Amino acid sequence: MRICWKPLAPVLALLLLLSGCGEPPSAPEEEARAAYEALLTGDASLLGEEAPFVEPYFSAFAELEYLLMDLDGDGIDELLVQWVEFPGAYNGVFHYEDGALSVWQNDGVELSCRDYPLQDGTMVRQYDHGGSSFRLFRYLPGGETEDMALLYARTAPDNDGDLRPCPCYEVDGREVEEAAFRAALEELVTDRLVPREDWTPRELPEEDGQPPGQAAERGSGLRPPPPSCL
Repeated sequence: MRICWKPLAPVLALLLLLSGCGEPPSAPEEEARAAYEALLTGDASLLGEEAPFVEPYFSAFAELEYLLMDLDGDGIDELLVQWVEFPGAYNGVFHYEDGALSVWQNDGVELSCRDYPLQDGTMVRQYDHGGSSFRLFRYLPGGETEDMALLYARTAPDNDGDLRPCPCYEVDGREVEEAAFRAALEELVTDRLVPREDWTPRELPEEDGQPPGQAAERGSGLRPPPPSCL
């Protein structure tokens, strides 16, 4: 009688897979998404010591929307969060790495300042006080930033004693005519904005005994008007 020996490796691999012991580890992208989903529900435990500074902005009454985008080019998306239609009320950027979340941006104080992304992952920090400035920058691995461009416009004096030239328009520190400023703003910012439909409204899990849809309505009564833009 002829005995046929079969390799054991495929059999053992199948047994391990069926038992769950050989299940491959989740990909970093999946881990990041799970961490972001937890944060969006208000669980800031992966932020460590930074959690107390973030949790208040993710309360059930905050009307937030979010976007996933790879900002630093490492192949893993960052989480961008902002108040619906008024990012000056809150805007944040969070990064996942090695089982922890880190804060790259967390601003709910400066109502006149907000960060928002462009389609290619470039960020804009727009500050509207005593004029309007648009700082374009990119995130580098580790959360450091690299400046790309700076636009500035002041169309009215801050007060009666303001002696600075007005109106004033600048591109990268160089004074330009209004038409040149607006052309640069359109080319660098407004033509490259992320479409509104790409942002996803945050949906909180329904609490026990809560009527369907009530969770989504808890923050709907507090929506500041959007700021005016140039």
